[in-house]
Amino acid sequence: MSWWWPFRRRQQQRAISFQDVWGSGADQVLRGASQERALRLAPVYAATRLLADSVASLPMKSYLVAGEERLPSPLPELFRQPAAVGTRYNWLHRAMTSLTLRGNAYGLIVARDAMGLPSQIEWLHPDDVTIGDNLAPVPVWYFQGRRMDDGQMFHIPAYTLPGQTLGLSPIAYFASTTETGLLAQQFGRDWFANGSTPSAVLETDMEVSKDSADILKARFKDAAAGRDVVALGGGVKYRPISVPANESQFLETIKATANEVAAIYGVPPEKVGGETGGSLTYATVEQNSIDFLTWTLRPWLARLEMAFSMLRPPVEEVRFNADAMIRTDLRTRYEAHGMALDQGWRNRDEVRAIENEAPLPNGLGQTYLPLSSAFSVSLDPVQANARNIVEMIQKVGSGVGVMLSADEARAILNQAGATLTGHYQAPTAPEDS
Repeated sequence: MSWWWPFRRRQQQRAISFQDVWGSGADQVLRGASQERALRLAPVYAATRLLADSVASLPMKSYLVAGEERLPSPLPELFRQPAAVGTRYNWLHRAMTSLTLRGNAYGLIVARDAMGLPSQIEWLHPDDVTIGDNLAPVPVWYFQGRRMDDGQMFHIPAYTLPGQTLGLSPIAYFASTTETGLLAQQFGRDWFANGSTPSAVLETDMEVSKDSADILKARFKDAAAGRDVVALGGGVKYRPISVPANESQFLETIKATANEVAAIYGVPPEKVGGETGGSLTYATVEQNSIDFLTWTLRPWLARLEMAFSMLRPPVEEVRFNADAMIRTDLRTRYEAHGMALDQGWRNRDEVRAIENEAPLPNGLGQTYLPLSSAFSVSLDPVQANARNIVEMIQKVGSGVGVMLSADEARAILNQAGATLTGHYQAPTAPEDS
């Protein structure tokens, strides 16, 4: 450990030290009771931002549950415009920020629909909310010291102990980690703001009085500002200072803090400024997204889905569309569309909707016809059904990402030597009797 490392106590001073001139980096700006100050630490900000942004950006869906079946239903008003100000993204982001920093999200139900179900919820600052008894089976809530009516509070805890209502705050429980990181970050700021490492130090074996020390420091700072050396006499010796890279311990401290913060929040260390072990093999962007979704986001999504579903009738449930996070390359995505069409569990209009394309006209994209059955149709225009041939070509095109109309498919066949002269008629819905 270098002699000028700021956390080491010195028994006796016989030289003007680095700290005397440049400061120790442990000033009072780091002190304070608010847990939000942890956001000043870059890894904490990066980890909470990553989680909040990822959850808030996912689409939401509502379903009606009938036994083992789930039928899509319109998204309730609560999840279309959940708050008076801002969007659903902002609303979810605020909830996740409160959960990741304080371990709890407190929502005030401010509006209800005709069925008496919540239609708007405003998230409250955790400092404004208290609980009467954390061990009580039915909690009593207070907002800014005033007791809240039953049914006004919507509470989501993040990490709870058995028998308790409130979730544990990761920032409070790992305060030493964030404090160490903030101290190292502050020390590094002072280091570079004050000119990094001085080129030399002047020392003497003689006792240095306060007045003499002030004079020496003033002359030394004037010289160091121009990276020059001044002769001071009186037995003062010149000694150049060279700080090896491995002694710049605040950098290693910052990296270690980033890895610890990543472990606390379950995010990849490289996403928050840390380092991943060198034993990892090459992985695709898609695989990294799947790992992040499976091991990091999925527990948060499940927690929110269950809490939000409790705000709806028992036959409804709310889900995030986590598949929207997995972005594959163009070829892989089109191959997946082709498989869905071939196996008959998606039609062309559903595939086009995924690609943000309009449905085919006249109900052309509503049929569920496996591609394999279309291949069994003869291509002889005299014997084959024109409709099956055209649909076969359209499905082949869909498999490679080309959406064809019936006329375009017929034109391709004719260019290949076929002589389709009949007209394709789209299926019509049966009339009500």
